[in-house]
Amino acid sequence: MKVVPLNAALGARIEGLDRADAATRPEVAAFLNKALGEHLVVVVRGTPMTAPEMRDFATAFGKPRAQLLRYKRNGEVPEVSTMVSTLMADGTTDKTAIRSEDWHTDDSYMAVPAKATLLHSIEIPSHGGRTWFCNMRTVYEALPESTRKRIDGKRAMHGYDTMRARNRPSPRTAQEIAETPDIEHPLVRTHPDTGRKALYLNFNRLDRIVGMERAESDELLDELAAEARKPQHHFGHEWTVGDCVIWDNRATMHRVDVDYPVGERRIMQRVLIEGDKPF
Repeated sequence: MKVVPLNAALGARIEGLDRADAATRPEVAAFLNKALGEHLVVVVRGTPMTAPEMRDFATAFGKPRAQLLRYKRNGEVPEVSTMVSTLMADGTTDKTAIRSEDWHTDDSYMAVPAKATLLHSIEIPSHGGRTWFCNMRTVYEALPESTRKRIDGKRAMHGYDTMRARNRPSPRTAQEIAETPDIEHPLVRTHPDTGRKALYLNFNRLDRIVGMERAESDELLDELAAEARKPQHHFGHEWTVGDCVIWDNRATMHRVDVDYPVGERRIMQRVLIEGDKPF
């Protein structure tokens, strides 16, 4: 096995990996987690996996857990979600596909967000649909020192939905609403493995900075977002069938280009890995 860094702000490709070894050989799991911690995004190419195979592969990165929305869970393997974002001519498509156009990190509305996400391509359109990643370490480091001092120790309120988001998310059941009260997280997050700091933003879920009036909070969040939108912090993955991309939610954001042809199937499988409370 070897790690091949990508020519981008983050990301690496793993070569020579037998996915079946990841769940059964501790040294392989350690190799993968080290690569993830260093590069934040790792790409593993191969053939499409079944839901059980994907769940087993995901255990190399930690304990898989079911996502909030029950309707997306695979009936055979609930830890695996089926993500259908095919664009239909009549406009009926999963609204979260459109919502995913803006920068976000998975599960920040949870008290203990996911450590990592695995996304695996089963069917893809003929072109378009690239997934972009943002290195939130370099975003934090690029901020003026005065801004870093201003946000030091600040906390922010995250929720399943916020007036700052461009689009509304999928509705929740009563049970899902009860499981997701609004939650505070630090605005700057320290990675538990590397000790490095990263700006912890989510354009779809972060509502406001605690202790600030709405106008002041919005102004500061817009300033932070402007840095995160700069291309020097980004890497765009162009999918082929069978790819599995793993990213570290503790120090990245991601978004998808919804620029693929109408009617061409786009089906992914996703697994979330249990994380730790941000600090």
